[in-house]
Amino acid sequence: MKKYILFLLLSIIFLAQSTFAKEITISLEDVASRVKEDNFRVLENAERVYQAKETIQFSKRNLLPKLNFWNVIKLPFDWTSAIDIVQDIAPFLVPNNWFRASQNKFLFLAQKEQYRALWANEVMTAKLLYINVVRDEDFLKVLLEEKQRVDELYNIVVSRSVFGDVPPQVLKFLKIRKLEIEEDVRSFNTLLFQEKKGLSFLMGLDQNDSLVLQKVDIPNVEDLKPIDYSEFIYRATDNSPEILQFEYIKQALKYVRKEFYFSFLGASTTARNSAGNVFSNIPVQDGLGFGLSSSLRISRSEEHVLDLNKTATSEVIKKTLYVLVNDFNSYLMNIDNQNERFLLASQNYEVVRTQLVLGQSLDPIELLESIQNLFDASISLINYKYEAFNTIEKIKRTIFNGDYTKTEGQIESILKKDKQ
Repeated sequence: MKKYILFLLLSIIFLAQSTFAKEITISLEDVASRVKEDNFRVLENAERVYQAKETIQFSKRNLLPKLNFWNVIKLPFDWTSAIDIVQDIAPFLVPNNWFRASQNKFLFLAQKEQYRALWANEVMTAKLLYINVVRDEDFLKVLLEEKQRVDELYNIVVSRSVFGDVPPQVLKFLKIRKLEIEEDVRSFNTLLFQEKKGLSFLMGLDQNDSLVLQKVDIPNVEDLKPIDYSEFIYRATDNSPEILQFEYIKQALKYVRKEFYFSFLGASTTARNSAGNVFSNIPVQDGLGFGLSSSLRISRSEEHVLDLNKTATSEVIKKTLYVLVNDFNSYLMNIDNQNERFLLASQNYEVVRTQLVLGQSLDPIELLESIQNLFDASISLINYKYEAFNTIEKIKRTIFNGDYTKTEGQIESILKKDKQ
């Protein structure tokens, strides 16, 4: 009875999951919008940007008078506490409060650039994964075609082996290859399942749902034209959020230096943006003293570090673009070789197949090589075209073109919301 009840409960759970699970069909054009709106990392980073924006508002409002009840209570007993009330009644008289507000403004802009870089990377990752899934589906088709060819030849050899026209090793070789292909088909199906679940996660979809991917319109590599590195380099560096964020941080650093000179009038009561600890390595003394020169030297060193990071980032972008442009042009230059390889492999397989059908004696190694060569040439040609398409997508990410120029709707809605 207990087993029956347990079986019934498991059946109900399975049916409930099946009821809520649904099939979702998406296209490559849908990926960018879904990632921008539902990707978990993008949403988390958008909240960080929102916190940075609210810190700016806090900094501005912190310049207005406020009431600290305990400071008021101790004033009749200790006249020196009147100095503490300056921070409450007239915080706008403390220069460092103004400087901190300006810092938070630039740090907020830097955080927005970090967000922009993050969602661009997530969009590219998701789109490349989508393309890889579609490519693996094409690979699976080629593998199934090879399986069909091997099955056909295997059946021919089996019928001929009855009359002793084919050596037994030929039959064994084909049988081995037949079993290998069946295992490859299983492995491909497992890989496709894992890739689709990974794509679902990047797009913030329910893991219970199953994805159906529409085919990608791959351009004919033969019709494409070579590109020049100089046409894209300035767009890549000028639009890079990774570079722009250093400019904003440097602007914020200028106001940190100003804090040093006015520290004797009181320290700011406002924290530096929601990311926190941006300049925690720069000491700010409590008052105007002999540590001022050290603080200034450390801030200049920090500016040098920012310049180094900015230059290094710029060079990484240039290097990436050089490699992508070179890869793209190499695909265009060698596509004819891939097409010829596929044509020769197809012709060679047909010759071997015809010889086998006509009853001619064949070396088993030659037979298997003709099948394997055709499979390798088919896979290589498909992979070649998809790699060229992937390279185009990576170039778009580097220069912020295509989907990467669209407005990030999620961050705009989050920044406009009113949280209590």
